[in-house]
Amino acid sequence: MEKSDIYRKIVRFLTVLGGAMGIFIVFSKLYEIENVELWILNLGLGSLIFINCGFLIAGFTIVTALKPNKPIPWHWITLVALAALNLIFVNFIPAILILISGILELVKEL
Repeated sequence: MEKSDIYRKIVRFLTVLGGAMGIFIVFSKLYEIENVELWILNLGLGSLIFINCGFLIAGFTIVTALKPNKPIPWHWITLVALAALNLIFVNFIPAILILISGILELVKEL
């Protein structure tokens, strides 16, 4: 195995791990809901929109790593943008993992 193959697998693993962790965090946010009607009245519809956006972004992150350049381009700018969106909509832990993989891709290009 070449060094670049191992490097690529590490970067993809970090990206998939970040996306999977994001989905887990969003599911845990949904699991805390006991009474949906009361939750929507207290927190509002904005929280529901944030959770749905979190699902989409975490899903896009996983798809980006599993099928590079097919639906979403595999580039360091894409990974950094996904990290920023994960930071806004999901949590900082998956965002850090995806940001690390984006920085590693940037270092590879330089």
